[in-house]
Amino acid sequence: MDSDAARRQKEYAQIIARAWADEGFKARLLREPAKVLRESGISVPDDVEVRVVENTGNVIHFVLPARPDEELSEEQLGNVSAAAWCFTACDPISCFSW
Repeated sequence: MDSDAARRQKEYAQIIARAWADEGFKARLLREPAKVLRESGISVPDDVEVRVVENTGNVIHFVLPARPDEELSEEQLGNVSAAAWCFTACDPISCFSW
């Protein structure tokens, strides 16, 4: 994983941990995610809409990334799969043990 991806992973993990620990922060993150992310030091372009959804005991969200405009190299495909860290943090075995 490159250093930018590692940095982003750490930033997102900190946001998740704070949302788990602070109900007020979580409510704001769900209500106005781009603003909260910017306040937390994460760059969000003005023309980008951010939506935050919360998994529950019986509802999980599977995010399908936008298809790239060009074919990806093996390294780029590896970077895409590395982005799945967020999903695996919820223990996918228990998520899919219906």
